[in-house]
Amino acid sequence: MGLEAYKYACNVRWLGMRGCDLHLIPEQSFIPLKPWDLQIAQSLMSSEMLQENYREELTLMVQSGQRAEIESLHFHGYDFLGKYIATKIVQSDYI
Repeated sequence: MGLEAYKYACNVRWLGMRGCDLHLIPEQSFIPLKPWDLQIAQSLMSSEMLQENYREELTLMVQSGQRAEIESLHFHGYDFLGKYIATKIVQSDYI
């Protein structure tokens, strides 16, 4: 399987919440990172394959000690999340 791994890889994009979007959600919506979250983030950041823009987002998350779920955008109303995602796609605002 090792020689065929490239056949199963896909082009992954980060469409969800990023550091520049955190001002959109209330402070009480942030979730403290659990030890498991930190372990995964540090493992990803140590990978040489991880793109720099992903590494920057993970570093911001680890430094803050918090994470935010995209569902927290419902704070602005149920329509907001759909509009947020559609805008991100149309503007190619993903990494």
